[in-house]
Amino acid sequence: MKLKPTLLLTLALGSVAGLFAQQPSNPQIYGPVELPKTLIVDSTDVNKKAYSNTLLLNAALTLPNRKGKAVTPDENGYFRIPKLTANNGNNSMAVYSFDFISETYSTGELNLYGKGRYALYIDNKFIKSIEKTDAKTDSVAILSHPLTLTPGKKIIAVKAIILPKDSIEAQFKILYLKKGQKAEEAVAEQKSLSKEKYLTLEYMMNGKFISSVETSPNGNYTLLRYMVKNKAKTDYYTQLRNQKGEILRDDNFLNDSHWLKHAPSTLYKIKTEGKRNMLVIQHIPGGKENILVADLPEKSFVISPKMDALYYYKEEKGPKKDEKVIRHLDPDDRQPNWRNRSSIYKYDIGTGISTPVTFGYHSVSIMDIHDNGNKLLLGIYKRDWTKFPFYRTSILEYTASNGAVETLLSEQFGIDAAYYVPGADKILIFGSANAFNGIGKDLAKDMPANDYDKQMFLYNKQKKQAIPLTKHFNPAVQFGQFDYKNNSYVFLAENGSRKSLYRLDFKTNKISQIETKEDVVRNFSVSRINGSVWYIGQSTKNADRAYRIEKNKTHMVWDLSAEKLKSIKVSECKDWNYTSEDGTVIEGWYFLPPNFDPNKKYPLLVYYYGGTSPTQRTMEGAYSLPMFAAQGYVVYTLNPSGTTGYGQEFAARHLNAWGTRTASDIIEATKAFAANHSFVNAKKIGCFGASYGGFMTQYLQTQTDIFAAAISHAGISSISNYWGSGYWGIGYNSVAAYKSYPWNNPDLYVKHSPLFNADKIHTPLLLLHGSVDTNVPTAESVNMYNALKTLGRTVEFIEFTGQDHFILEHDRKISWTNTMFAWFAKWLQDNPKWWDDLYPSVSL
Repeated sequence: MKLKPTLLLTLALGSVAGLFAQQPSNPQIYGPVELPKTLIVDSTDVNKKAYSNTLLLNAALTLPNRKGKAVTPDENGYFRIPKLTANNGNNSMAVYSFDFISETYSTGELNLYGKGRYALYIDNKFIKSIEKTDAKTDSVAILSHPLTLTPGKKIIAVKAIILPKDSIEAQFKILYLKKGQKAEEAVAEQKSLSKEKYLTLEYMMNGKFISSVETSPNGNYTLLRYMVKNKAKTDYYTQLRNQKGEILRDDNFLNDSHWLKHAPSTLYKIKTEGKRNMLVIQHIPGGKENILVADLPEKSFVISPKMDALYYYKEEKGPKKDEKVIRHLDPDDRQPNWRNRSSIYKYDIGTGISTPVTFGYHSVSIMDIHDNGNKLLLGIYKRDWTKFPFYRTSILEYTASNGAVETLLSEQFGIDAAYYVPGADKILIFGSANAFNGIGKDLAKDMPANDYDKQMFLYNKQKKQAIPLTKHFNPAVQFGQFDYKNNSYVFLAENGSRKSLYRLDFKTNKISQIETKEDVVRNFSVSRINGSVWYIGQSTKNADRAYRIEKNKTHMVWDLSAEKLKSIKVSECKDWNYTSEDGTVIEGWYFLPPNFDPNKKYPLLVYYYGGTSPTQRTMEGAYSLPMFAAQGYVVYTLNPSGTTGYGQEFAARHLNAWGTRTASDIIEATKAFAANHSFVNAKKIGCFGASYGGFMTQYLQTQTDIFAAAISHAGISSISNYWGSGYWGIGYNSVAAYKSYPWNNPDLYVKHSPLFNADKIHTPLLLLHGSVDTNVPTAESVNMYNALKTLGRTVEFIEFTGQDHFILEHDRKISWTNTMFAWFAKWLQDNPKWWDDLYPSVSL
């Protein structure tokens, strides 16, 4: 009688706050398949070992790319391997695979019980094998392997080898037993297992993401660009789609291609042959590749609307620094390449001749090229550390045909960008409300605006006069594109926690919101000819989706989210705003843990930034709030005073604050949230933030004791040290500490610095920092760590080598995120095991 292998899979699950820690799903069978006989040339191998079926068990295993056959257990929990319809006396093999989903951290053993020949694989890696064909008892494992689980997915596979001579029925079961757990307890937990998956770090760091969208000028075609992450490897590719969203092409030419702005549907890209870079164009659909420029002078350029010239930058190297002794020429001289300057050159496509357009030691940039191809807006940027504000912009109009130059604006502060308005002798200018002597301010006369709260102005060249377009418009302007058909400008703006699309009508200078289907529009593109708008976006409960708006109707053209979230349950999200004592509404929202039970108590995490940019209502990201919620937390976030996107007065609260009002908003809102939600354990509240949010974490602990754990990534502990040492410390503080310096406002720089109030901190504090952070120097965390160690307080400092302000390297990013998970698990879930395993106690 041939062997009838049967598989019983039971994986034990631990629970935290009602969530199971492990979860098998998607059981599939591959096979059985017949194995060819092994030709035994000699009786032993080179090590004098005889042939054994262990060779079959230990052979490498890679599950097929094709899907296996889904299987379900019988009423007793057994999976049965179907018989081969025919067998020529050969051995056979069957493989069962399972997705092993862990929602929390745990350590234990993976135990295999039963009868038969088996090999165990985890993530396609061979672990162990057993040739034993019989077992005296089901209570003794025939194979065991220690297993540590972190939130994420592992693929567990069991390979079974069946010999023709086998007469007994093989069966086995697998149990994951946490330390001290009994098998019957694991089986009982399995019976109440939820089959749903939740958001994990693995999800955030792997898979497909839409990076951008670019529609053709005639609106008939669109390029959708993707980023695909697979562990440490990241690939990029582009699809060409039609108006319905159907994929027309998916080839190498599309990668790094762009539409020519003044042609209906023509792509251009750079192709390299040897040392030569060529500019190649291709008409869509069906056109052949044509070489426009056979040998490009530079790979970065702007094409003239008439396609008769290219404008490019040529960098001039400045005086070299001595390798041993450096004389600093400027506060910015520490930055790489600061001494270098760039000039603009024109390449004539017809003659192949390059000529310099600008010359000098000030860098010049091309802001825009007129549709006639003959006029260029040039920006010249100057800096004077003795005059506040330090950076000033001049805008020149250059005529290409004769080299004539007209100065439109001279050394104005608060100007970022300028564009020709199609069909008008006007310029659309982006900048601060403080620009043009404050004509765009919607504030008290003596109250300066927040320069990060971007505005738009319309500048009349003939009258040499600017008018504000967004003075009474609360959202903060980001960027936009002209709609030639509708004589308008479509732009993206921070609309509180959302990013929304708006339309500026040049006939009336009025702004109207464009209805979109997502909370956050991440990228968009406008057809210059037919006015259609394509955009990609996501919300709190979904990943990226792509849409097309035409004739005021919205069509979804690609739902990547449905593909990515097919078997994943995203935490429920609800709005909750806090109204302060003066009547200010602080926008907030929160995520509930999966399988939420309102009768239970959950630890609360509070996330914030506070450094003037709003936290956005997205599902994905390094600080994905539903990812944290999936580990058994209620997660609350808010945009406190000083945040852009809520109007000028709200944003201006950021100036000379450094924690004032912002901290009060966070503390009082957190207290009110806990008091108004009975499912929150008010004794288990954690908080975390990065950069300015890291500063807020530290500052909050000097102001309150409501938090049981806190995390500061790249946080500022000494405002004066950051002002002087951070690459952009002086520039950022020209807003955050408006006209204030360590010598004229020591109270701001000292009393608001967490370092000088370290004795008030009693909350367990985790400090995270990259070792080569140029934005917020690593010393900011070192200083606070040393202070708290001296005071005998609970503090940990984890430094990530070779990382700057963001932890980006794959393995370090995993460690960084798991460190945060483990810290909160230790202090908020009374589970120190994860932290202790990551960072064992050292006696020195």
